[in-house]
Amino acid sequence: MKTAFLLLGAQRSGTSVTSHMLSKFDVNFGDPNHFLQADHNPIFFELKWINQYNDRLIQRLGYQYTDPFLPIEADYDRASITEIAKELPSLIQQEWQDALKIGIKDPRISLTFPVWQRALIDLGYVLKIIFVFRHPGEFLRSNQKLFQNWQGWNEERHLHFWLRLTLAAIYFTRNYSVFFVHYDDLMEHSLEVAKQLAHFFDLDENQVAAAAAVVNPAYHHQKQRTPTGYPFIDHYYSLLCSHSLSEADYLRYRQANPSFLLHDRP
Repeated sequence: MKTAFLLLGAQRSGTSVTSHMLSKFDVNFGDPNHFLQADHNPIFFELKWINQYNDRLIQRLGYQYTDPFLPIEADYDRASITEIAKELPSLIQQEWQDALKIGIKDPRISLTFPVWQRALIDLGYVLKIIFVFRHPGEFLRSNQKLFQNWQGWNEERHLHFWLRLTLAAIYFTRNYSVFFVHYDDLMEHSLEVAKQLAHFFDLDENQVAAAAAVVNPAYHHQKQRTPTGYPFIDHYYSLLCSHSLSEADYLRYRQANPSFLLHDRP
């Protein structure tokens, strides 16, 4: 059986270290020579071409990755999208060839999931979804320090970015059994998280110790336990922590923010 592990959630939430753990369970994240090189992670596990491909998909919708937009499945049925969606199966095969367990990491997939879902299923992969999340206040401080030029971004815009990626991931994976990883648990109880990963996905339990060993608690330097001060963000975060955030929350968020909706574009 061919299996594809998709790491979803907002950037700066622990997807890299979770990918590193999965790699110790023999999940293949592609050729390391194809990884993005980033000074804020020892190993990023993010393939350059996947970032570029997802950026192309989003541009076909008329946006950039960091723009406020709220897609649904129907948006990816546009002719301009299906044209480049045809390229994805061959790109996947070129990267992984006959690998039976592959891992795919890019926060953009929280927004472009339908295209990846179709391509992987057509190639015979069973999808396994891992959602990694972090306190939005920690995300805020970590994201603000990224190399990207955030000029003109206030705190609220950063937090809406976190929320948009979070809600989109929950919405698009609503028909899957999702494994949730909280960054705090990952940093403070790595052995237990590794055991849970092995149990949930039927991975080799003999690899648990090696998987847990890749976690460096020193990276947990943005600790926050208090509310962000933005009630709407704190509300959604509490729902996320209780695993009660749903696709309906995404749809309500879309309805309440009409300026975020996709409009008819070429």
